[in-house]
Amino acid sequence: MDTSNRPCLGLALSPELASQLDEHLPRPRILNNRSISAAQEFLETASQGGLVFVAISVWKTLTPDDRQRLTAHQSWQFLLIADQQDSQVLECMASGTFLTLMTCPLDEAKIAHALGQAEEVSSMYQDIFLMAREISLERELLARKNDQLAFLNQLLTKASQTLDPAVILSNCAEDLGLLLDVQSVLGVFWADTEGQTEAELFLPENLTQERQSEWINHLLNVPTRLGKNEIRGYQVSSLLRSENAQDNPPELEQIITLPLSLGSEPFGALIICSHEAATLGQDRLRVLGSAANHLALAMRNSLEFRKTKARADHDGLTRISNRQHFDMRLREEMKRHQRHQDELSLMMIDLDYFKSINDTYGHQAGDMVLREVGKVLQKTLRESDFPARYGGEEFVVILPQTREDQAWILAERLRALIGKTLFRFQKKRFRVTASIGIAGLKPGALTPPEGLIFNADKALYLAKTSGRNMVCCSAIEENLAAH
Repeated sequence: MDTSNRPCLGLALSPELASQLDEHLPRPRILNNRSISAAQEFLETASQGGLVFVAISVWKTLTPDDRQRLTAHQSWQFLLIADQQDSQVLECMASGTFLTLMTCPLDEAKIAHALGQAEEVSSMYQDIFLMAREISLERELLARKNDQLAFLNQLLTKASQTLDPAVILSNCAEDLGLLLDVQSVLGVFWADTEGQTEAELFLPENLTQERQSEWINHLLNVPTRLGKNEIRGYQVSSLLRSENAQDNPPELEQIITLPLSLGSEPFGALIICSHEAATLGQDRLRVLGSAANHLALAMRNSLEFRKTKARADHDGLTRISNRQHFDMRLREEMKRHQRHQDELSLMMIDLDYFKSINDTYGHQAGDMVLREVGKVLQKTLRESDFPARYGGEEFVVILPQTREDQAWILAERLRALIGKTLFRFQKKRFRVTASIGIAGLKPGALTPPEGLIFNADKALYLAKTSGRNMVCCSAIEENLAAH
């Protein structure tokens, strides 16, 4: 379906945003930027649908009635522009009002990607329309086509209700069971980062180490078979286990590979494990292909949403997690600790005499030190550990499945590395030391998150008052208090 002539409406965009859009919109598209009231009137009288570009700064100012009046026109697709850092961007995308999200500054690639998504959605409606017309012309196939339409509708409805890629894949496994016998649905998605192609693999939790290695090798070869460069790095994410999930691990010999793409190049693939893989007829294969085409949009949106959320969860200076993300992660880890009866430790790090660095060398030097310490944490800690900036010159690290004595060894290594680091700023060289406090939870302990933080902070206070540049554990604090 050709959408190149559909009107493009700007909703009270700033002159700068309107200029960026108009400059990069492919011709013959021309941006029609209007005030809110004029845009509402235009939508009500327009003879055909089109695209509406909305900035988050404008959307926030609208009343619920204005928003409902604008979005009541279903033939129009709304695209959100993040023209400022705002947590409401995530809420707006989760509401399902907007087709996609564009970040500033706008450029030709971002706008082309958004227009491609709009065309994909228009194509989806065209596919459904054609399928309905075929049903009316071929009455003997009415029951089968209705089943297929219901299947696609359920699949797409569920996919649009979440922005979590693991949930989308888990829902796919359940919904595809209406079409064929599905054992499991796995996924592989890739993107270029700093000139290298990196992938994320979604695998079930019930795989043995040997079987997981086999599946990892298989999934890493999928992008290459689809014409992508060799994968240089990857991470493995676990799929959510549904109530109807089968206990048997998926088999490599019984799979259907469905590439997912928006435009000409695929960005991922669904791997459907089914005993019917070798016996599917053309009609069901066509339905699977249509499902993959439309699921691609939901998956791409979920992956982009997660990137945006990750930026919101990280400290802008040190690039590690911020205080808000730490609070949420600590609650999750403590629930896991209580459920699985594992050890758990918390490390609090404070840079000694940090104020004197700002006073002596300036705040830019202080920022440089914080960034470098953040890098030391990322390079030194284990993959399972969770570092975050707690505030000011304080850092925290969650250490799952770690006893206090093990945490002390890791903390001593960090303290030594920070102390050995030679910081350079405007031809000046200096060193920084750190004091570290540690608190741990034993299996079965019911200490709340605030209690663990309090104990770690007490241990840190002991390290600071005992001379700084040392590691103290809460167990030491308790022993001193007992004597």
